[in-house]
Amino acid sequence: MLSRRKFIGGAAALAVGSRLTKSFGQAAPQVLQDIALTNGRIHTMDANNRVVSQLLIRNGRIAAVGDALPAPGANARVVNLQGKTVIPGIIDAHNHIVLVGNRPGWSTPLEHVFTIPDAIAALKARAAGVPANEFITTFGPITAMQFDERRLPNLTELDGVNRPVFMHGAQGGARTNSAGKAWLESRGIMVGADGAVAGQGFNSPVLQPMRKEFLNADTRKRSAFDALQYYAKLGITTHRDAGAFHRDEPSAGLGDENTYTMHNPFIALHNEGRMPARLRIDFLHQDAPNANPPLPTLSQRLKNSFPFFGDEWLKTGGIGEFTGGGVDGLRAIAKAGWRAEDHALNLAGVTSLIANREIVNAETPITNLRWIISHIPNFNMDLANRMNAMGMGVLVGWGPTRTGTDVGPPYKMLMNHPIHKGYHSDGGDITVINPWLNFYTMVSGKNLAGQQILGDQNITRQETLWLATAANKWFIWEDDIGSLEVGNHGDVVVLDRDYFTVPEDDIRKIRSVMTIVGGKLVHEG
Repeated sequence: MLSRRKFIGGAAALAVGSRLTKSFGQAAPQVLQDIALTNGRIHTMDANNRVVSQLLIRNGRIAAVGDALPAPGANARVVNLQGKTVIPGIIDAHNHIVLVGNRPGWSTPLEHVFTIPDAIAALKARAAGVPANEFITTFGPITAMQFDERRLPNLTELDGVNRPVFMHGAQGGARTNSAGKAWLESRGIMVGADGAVAGQGFNSPVLQPMRKEFLNADTRKRSAFDALQYYAKLGITTHRDAGAFHRDEPSAGLGDENTYTMHNPFIALHNEGRMPARLRIDFLHQDAPNANPPLPTLSQRLKNSFPFFGDEWLKTGGIGEFTGGGVDGLRAIAKAGWRAEDHALNLAGVTSLIANREIVNAETPITNLRWIISHIPNFNMDLANRMNAMGMGVLVGWGPTRTGTDVGPPYKMLMNHPIHKGYHSDGGDITVINPWLNFYTMVSGKNLAGQQILGDQNITRQETLWLATAANKWFIWEDDIGSLEVGNHGDVVVLDRDYFTVPEDDIRKIRSVMTIVGGKLVHEG
């Protein structure tokens, strides 16, 4: 709990525009060792797209970057990269990492494997650290499409793991093994002989009882840390979470959580100084346009919460992925001066969203509030012009598990348009977060099954990486991440292979061999 003095002092600091460097309750910052990276191909993603060979991080920030740097201090760690490729930390400007961090059981994302034997091997490795008879689970960010076999593992294959196992695919399908089958059937959940579990798509009958029995403050904190750490190994150093559908009590929905408590495990990690990545939190609201009283939850949020409140590791954001309340909700958000985001799944949807914003903008200008529409699978030049006139931006990505022909978004058109654009995965419940799976689709135009889905709208590797790094500065509203420049935070990823030259199919398999966030080494392979 904040004392009155601390609360008033924090509010006063915000009022004079100072940046918070330490949130209340956070552990004392650790002393950071200087890190010097040498002999690499360091893609700075600065305005000139420089590629250099050396970089020095001091006190958590980039102190020098170039080809002829001064000798590092005697206590610095010097890393000879031996020609490896280095990029800025990846920014996912809209995903659902908080949902992944609140999964029951020993949550085990599997977005990095592409065959069933590799999946079984990953689950076995996980089992080595899991107490006997406790569940290993994978909810959401896994899909049958990613496997060469084009299916999820069956009961016999999952029996190779000596723990109960349950997995629910992002695009439907659920499987368990014999130990999991016994547990599920004892709770009245039907399981087929091959381990197939009833319940498809966005809901799982397994999720509700598991949430009730397995989740507590400690297991949530463990799951939150594991989720952030997993994606740090894939190069994501900043997540902007886009919320959940509020439920007071545990439910069966993959996208459901208690939106008033679901951040607690991340706050606990932050208080302990153990965050392995940055988290930016948006607040999702779904008030009905005709609610009585009007805007029952959104109005309270705008009155009682602070946007962009926190420090470099954990910070609040705006309203989204849904704003709620129709045009009146948008009016309230604009008057309060908050950022707002809604998503669009088709042309009619995005057209309506833009028209509503034009109504609000005529009354209360939103030009400087950085409002966003995400996904935009169907989008055209006229809509881009209208959004750009209001100072808005679009988030794209979100494609490797989709099917169809020319399903968008129109990347090439957007890359040649002045509108603000950035990258997001929207992953965590119905699709994948792994950036390299998303980058593969943006570059190749193909989904994970190898089907062409983008027509001629695929873009270059440089453009794709720019969207996920420097371009996302605007969406995060922070200028000191997303590029490797003097003064910026030391968010650096060393790749296991050269993203710019490997065959397209190998983009999916890229990993980080070293991830540094704010000068803190969070992963070393």
